[in-house]
Amino acid sequence: MTRFRSKVYSDTEGGSPTEQEERVAQKTGGKRVSGSGASMYSKGDVRDVRLGDVDFLIECKQTKYASLSVKWDWLTKISSEAITAQSEPALSIEIKGGADDNSTDRDWIMIPLRVFERMRNQ
Repeated sequence: MTRFRSKVYSDTEGGSPTEQEERVAQKTGGKRVSGSGASMYSKGDVRDVRLGDVDFLIECKQTKYASLSVKWDWLTKISSEAITAQSEPALSIEIKGGADDNSTDRDWIMIPLRVFERMRNQ
C-alpha cells in the first residue's frame, strides 16, 4: 500500500527531512531526535540547542515549493513539547522551491516574540 506523503515533506531536490534535521542539529549545536520525536519520552526533531541562557526544542519542516504555510497545529505541538522538555519552542523551515539567487537563505528558524525579547535583553 502506498503511504500518503504531505507536500510539506520532500525526499527530492536536496535532501530528506532526516538530512534537514541532521543539518539543523549540526549547525545549532543540538542533537537530532531519532524517529523525529516519535518516542513519548523524547519529542521534537532537534533538542539540546542552547543560546545564552535559553534552551530550545526545534521542530523541522521543509517544502519543495516556493512557499510554506505555517500551521497552528505545528506551533501548538512544539510549544507543548517544549514546555514538557523545559525548553523554548522553535520552528525550522527549509524552502527549496524559490529561485536560486544566492542572496536568500533557504533555512530559517522561527521563535516566539517573547523569547526573542528575552534574548535581546540578556
